[in-house]
Amino acid sequence: MLQEVELAGFRRDRYFARSWALLTRDRGWIKPVLVMTVSLLVPIVGLFGVMGYALEWARLTAWNVNAAPKQRNVRVGECICSGARAFVIILAWGFVSAIVTAVLDAIPLLGGLLAFAWSIVNIFMGTVILVAELRATIYKKLGAGFRVSAIRAMVSHDLGGLMRVFGIGVIGWLMVGGVSLVILLTVFVGTIPQLLSVIDYVIRYDGLISETTQAQMLVQAIFSLLSVALPALVVMGLVTGFVSVIFMLLGTTAAGLWMRQFDVPSWGRDEDPLPPTIPDPRDEVPPTYATWQPQPAAGPQTAAPKPEPQPASQPHPTSQSESQSTNPVTPAGEKGASSQNPITDESL
Repeated sequence: MLQEVELAGFRRDRYFARSWALLTRDRGWIKPVLVMTVSLLVPIVGLFGVMGYALEWARLTAWNVNAAPKQRNVRVGECICSGARAFVIILAWGFVSAIVTAVLDAIPLLGGLLAFAWSIVNIFMGTVILVAELRATIYKKLGAGFRVSAIRAMVSHDLGGLMRVFGIGVIGWLMVGGVSLVILLTVFVGTIPQLLSVIDYVIRYDGLISETTQAQMLVQAIFSLLSVALPALVVMGLVTGFVSVIFMLLGTTAAGLWMRQFDVPSWGRDEDPLPPTIPDPRDEVPPTYATWQPQPAAGPQTAAPKPEPQPASQPHPTSQSESQSTNPVTPAGEKGASSQNPITDESL
């Protein structure tokens, strides 16, 4: 179990462990995961709702809120809107990536090699697009997900940390692929002997069985295989969906933990530059102490003359107006994104 101090603020490592600690923070954490798994069966809207739910939770995480996914009073409509916004961002960035691939592929001689290299880069681009999705969710604006300068500044500042977030997605892909492979192999091992026996029977008695009978036997064999395979495929879909939802939540909130270093509560407008980054508290420079050095032996000294007493100095008077001028008040009209504190926003 992670201590509360390890979940607070920004830390440059242990994204998986900290995301898991936030996910399982409350009792009954598995209930929303199960609901989201079933929601994936609903075409389009279900996917938007699941994506938006994960992004809304990650938005609170980026605002330094250590909370588990919400289990009650979830604003489903707002989650669907956030998911739809993220889906548009994915499509737009994917379209740009496809154009870059086509341009690189059209280059003579090196086109194929450059297009292949770009396809490798695109594997990591999914995590960069996740940063764009989360930024658009924080601002509640579609255009914030296309602010290339801000996204590039964040990615270039801590590419290593973002690679750790990308690693969570890789683990999820491997687990989903492993579960699918195990289920498919189990289905094939149980059905292939039956299929082979039917094929062998048809080949052996080919001259004695009419073509109509052979076709009927093959159709019956196929239906018998489907009767065994379909339940297994349904189970595979549910299990892989459950695992995918868990890793979607972990990866998305890991991106929120990574984004804490950019001081999200101090963000201004969408077009404003990023504020100074927040360092890892473990990187703070410890106080330095003067080291002792041996001093040369002092010879005989004469007593120094005693100074003459001076009159006590009076403090320089400071007027109240000058003391107040050192604490300027920020006009209320100049508040940026920090005035919209999502801690009080119960959109999730």
